[in-house]
Amino acid sequence: MGMVFAMTIPGLAIGLILLTLLEVVVNRLTGSRVLPWTRKRRGPAVAATGFEHLAAMFQGSKHHEFEQRQTTLMHRENPSDGAPPRDEIDLSGGSARLIARER
Repeated sequence: MGMVFAMTIPGLAIGLILLTLLEVVVNRLTGSRVLPWTRKRRGPAVAATGFEHLAAMFQGSKHHEFEQRQTTLMHRENPSDGAPPRDEIDLSGGSARLIARER
């Protein structure tokens, strides 16, 4: 009977909430995450990803958000992409050094 309940949508949500609670408790007690590929604290927790996919079942626009996120992750962004190579702009210092082009 428990397996049948776990296969329903409310059972999936309750199971996900219990796994989230377990993940948070282990994270608070040990200071590290449970799964080996999530040991570094970059990105969302596993439970947050599970809730996003659960919400995607009911919201069609969530799939577009996932695709946009994957597209953004694939593009590389260099800090020097927007500035001309000959000029130096220091945003923290509030100064800019512009070099005139030779004609």
